Parts: sequence; structure tokens; C-alpha cells
Amino acid sequence: MNVPVLDQRIAERDQCINAALAIAQSEDFNPEDSTYLDLQTRAAELDKSVGALAALLDQQAAADAFDGKLAKASQAREQRQAEPERRDSWGSAFVRSEQFSGYNYRGSSASFEVESDIETRALPTGLSDLIAGGWKPTAYRTDTTPPPAPTPLLDNITNIQVSSNAIEIVVWSKVAGGAAKVAEKAAKPSAEWLPVVTPGTLDTIAVWTKLTRQLIEDEAAVRTKIDNELRRDVLRATEAEATAALTAATAAIPDALVAGDLLAAIRKGIGTVQAAGYLPTAVLLNPADWAVMDLAIMGDTLNGPRINQTFWGLTPIPSTAQAAGTAIVGDFRAGVEHYFRNAVQLMASDSAFDGDFTKNLFTLLAEQRSKTAVVRPAALAEAKTA
Repeated sequence: MNVPVLDQRIAERDQCINAALAIAQSEDFNPEDSTYLDLQTRAAELDKSVGALAALLDQQAAADAFDGKLAKASQAREQRQAEPERRDSWGSAFVRSEQFSGYNYRGSSASFEVESDIETRALPTGLSDLIAGGWKPTAYRTDTTPPPAPTPLLDNITNIQVSSNAIEIVVWSKVAGGAAKVAEKAAKPSAEWLPVVTPGTLDTIAVWTKLTRQLIEDEAAVRTKIDNELRRDVLRATEAEATAALTAATAAIPDALVAGDLLAAIRKGIGTVQAAGYLPTAVLLNPADWAVMDLAIMGDTLNGPRINQTFWGLTPIPSTAQAAGTAIVGDFRAGVEHYFRNAVQLMASDSAFDGDFTKNLFTLLAEQRSKTAVVRPAALAEAKTA
């Protein structure tokens, strides 16, 4: 089976088709003519034969190419075994290749595959012996995972995403009524809530720094580290703004005053919040007060130091913005809301400042629009000592 046989059958098929077409185009054409039907049948048989022959020829060509690769690989292996000490560089191997010798200096040549055993660089003395013995060096990796963001307050309040820069802060308070036990057929009690709507706008919290283009291109890990640090800076500033909004609302927050220590005042604050119908979950306090209470509890209970110590079951939220000797107890998810337009955005530009483009300087900017507000003051209580 060869190409001439295929060409002969193609020619015979075309002759049958042309003869059948001549009969079909005659004036006295009869579709039931035996000669026409025989030509049509013979043409279909030859067409199937041509398709089968073409497929077999393709398979034969693929097999020949594969056998050629195997022969070349075997020849190269035998050559390497005969000359075990010979190692060619990429350039030497390419000059001796068929792709280079057959190049006609016009257009592009066929692709050249480099043998896997070609050395790309010299190894330090001793290291080559280790690799030859099967030792594989550990790949160097840089961990660019950012540490957890220090946002304990934001993690314990309600976060609401908004779709615009303008917002309406609704502060709710019950002014009358409430749920009560009622008799059968008796009128049910009502409750009256008074919403106070305060329009406002989101605050923009941002920070930027500069990096050279070369540093960004050569050390991708540096870019990632800087991006993460900028993000952390924005989140820390957002946490500080949220704490400031909470401490600024203490005039509307009920007091829990105790003539004793702060731990007792916190316990009274829990009762104050519970009496208002809320479930206290956390306490905002100064880190110095947290340390004093930790030491006192450790000394009284002999439980040893615990970094995750809770006070009356409340999650401590440390903040230097909270005045020492005071604490805010409450149901923070019900009492405080944090509005944000989007997550912290990271942007880069080579034209932020005049001349940056010609100096190969990039400005990296991180920003977020957000605002925190106390919406239910009754869900909180400020613990104080007399």
C-alpha cells in the first residue's frame, strides 16, 4: 500500500462521478438507469476506500516519525554511553543540530529541543557530587502571607456594605410599650420605636508609598509584602476610627458605676445591658486595665496566666483610646454598625507625581471608605469605678 495506489483510486472514483454526472445531465435521463446506478454505487465504494487508505497512510507516517524519534534517542543514548564525560552547552548542541544545518537563512527554523542532561551552569565543588548521589536541593520560597489584621473591634461589630458614599445612620430607641403577657381575647400591647436618622458620608482612610520599577520587577515578594503592610495600615486606622466613634458616644451610653474595682463595674455593666433587653458579648477596655485584671484573677484563682482570659464570659477588646479605669460593656453587634463601600483597595501608578515615570518610580496606594456609628446606645454600658 503506497501513495500511487491511493492516487489511482482517487482518479477512478472521479471518473465514476463524472460519468454519472454526464448521464444525469442528459435530456432522456432515467434515475432507474442501471448504468447510472452502477456508477453511483462504484463511486461510493471507491470514496470509502480512499478514506480508509488516507487514514492508514496518516497512521503509517505518525508511526514512522515516532520510530525516527526512538532511533535518534537510542543513538544519542549510545553516544552518551560511549563518551560519558562529554557535556555540550546549549550553543554547541544547537550548532550541531539538524535545525541549524538545514536552516536556509530565511524565515524561521524548526524548533530545537535541548537534551535534558546538558548542564546549564557549573556547580560548586562538592555540590555536584551530592546531586549525582541523588540529593535534591530544597527550593527557596518566600512566605508573603500577611499576619492577621489587628481589628478586634471590627471583628465584633456588625459590618454593612453600602453602594454609595452618602449614608443615613439610623439610631433606634424604644420610647414606649413593649411585649407583655395578655389574656385570651384581650388587646395585644404595642411598642413604639423612635428612629433618629442622621445623614453622613463615608470617611476615606488611605496610605501610600513608593517603590522603584526595578525592585518591583526583580523582587515580586517585596511588592506583595508592601501591599500587605499598606493594607494592614489602613485596617489599623479603620479600627482606631471605630474605637474613637464608640468612645465619643459615651454621653448617650448608660453608666454602670461601682465603688470598687473595674472588674466589679464590668459585672454591673453586664446587668445594665441585660436589663435593657440585650445580650452582652464583649468589653472594650484599656490594655493596662486588662493586664491588671489578668494578674488579679491569676493570683486569686491560681489558674496561671492565660492570654485568652475572659471577664464574666465577655471577649476583651483592647484599645488605648479607651480611658484607663473605664470599660464599655455591651452587645456590640446590636449596638454598633460599621459601614464600608468596599474592601481595602490596592492601586499602583507611575504617574502619581511629576517626574515619576522618567525616574522609574511607582506609587502604591491603599485606601478604603468606611464609617462606624453607635446605633443602639441602650445595648451598651460604660463601666466606671467611684
